[in-house]
Amino acid sequence: MKPRKAKNIMKVKKLLAGALLASTALLGCTLTACGGSGNKKVPVIPQDQKVKIAVALYQDSGAPVTALKNFLGSIADELNVEFSYKTLGFDEASNKTTLTGLIAAGNHGIISTMDSATASVLKECEKSGVLYGGFLGDFDTYISSATQEGGKGLSKNWVGTVCDGAYSGTQWGRDIATRMINDGLRNIGMIKFPSYAYPHQQEMEDGFKEVANKWNQEHPEDKVTFPETSSIQDFQTGVPADFFSSNPNMDGCFAMCGGIDQVLPKMVKEGKTNIKLYTAGYSVEDSVYEKFGDNQPVQELVFSNVEAIVYPLILMLNQLRGTNFSDAPATAERVDSSQMFLRSKDDIDLVRAHSIMHTGKASDAFLNAAGVKALLASNGGTYAKLVQTVQSMSIEDLRNLNK
Repeated sequence: MKPRKAKNIMKVKKLLAGALLASTALLGCTLTACGGSGNKKVPVIPQDQKVKIAVALYQDSGAPVTALKNFLGSIADELNVEFSYKTLGFDEASNKTTLTGLIAAGNHGIISTMDSATASVLKECEKSGVLYGGFLGDFDTYISSATQEGGKGLSKNWVGTVCDGAYSGTQWGRDIATRMINDGLRNIGMIKFPSYAYPHQQEMEDGFKEVANKWNQEHPEDKVTFPETSSIQDFQTGVPADFFSSNPNMDGCFAMCGGIDQVLPKMVKEGKTNIKLYTAGYSVEDSVYEKFGDNQPVQELVFSNVEAIVYPLILMLNQLRGTNFSDAPATAERVDSSQMFLRSKDDIDLVRAHSIMHTGKASDAFLNAAGVKALLASNGGTYAKLVQTVQSMSIEDLRNLNK
């Protein structure tokens, strides 16, 4: 009998060991993504605990940075979120170090303005259960490599991105060409950022040429000339030295690059303020707005709203608080945001008086803390409403808010 009893005891021990291994494996599947990848599940953070969100920006100062930090600071307590900030550059290895450092620092989510090292950073996010999203960037490099044939698909830790205005720049190029031609300009120079950093500026150029070429076909006696488009080769040297001297008859300039910082100073320095500038960018300096108007060089400014950051932020908070939109898309998306097109002195005066981009005051933001909180799925928000919100921040919307 004793040998039989001993044999049964050994059998029970083996069964218990097997059960323990099975339960351990099951527990492991609840803590990670399973499938042998070792990926960690995104945690659900109780409402009474702070969510840590890091924001990685392409610049460390200026009107957009001030506006963004003041906006997020104004909604942090209501959302129970702790925001932190880092500045990125154009070196991929350095950006990877910065972004993975934010993961190691215990952030639950990262919102980045640059598609640099995204794929490798997302691998680290998957290992740590950290969410990643984009702001004012189209993330073409990451999305195309992930979704093209042979790609592994978008990471489950990627929540999507909100673009700097429209994903395609074609329409802005068409609009600028129409406006410049109607304003009587006939010798127009164009300049853009390097294609490796801003590939969609080619669409802006193409849209412009489409309208200009059509005009030339219909008005052969009153043609528009546009020399070969110049490009800023790097961000340190800026506008090519011969940009204006190579085209002494230039009467208009379409600066797809941030012309307020890149082109206007060179115009002033070289005494070319007779040229009409249509460009993107924003500054709070009075000297810039003294140069805006009918008899001044600056004719149009466009900028995107910092409040559009609520797109990736809300998508992150939904997951981190354990909720989701009933109408959430099956895969993370890339959505357009509305922009502020300033085309008159009235537009300028309105922005200077009532836009957070100029005043830096959270009270001048399109959204307050209660409005942002209402966008959450737990408060009845929907994905459609979130998208509508980031696409309803135009100069007309600002005017309506301040009637």
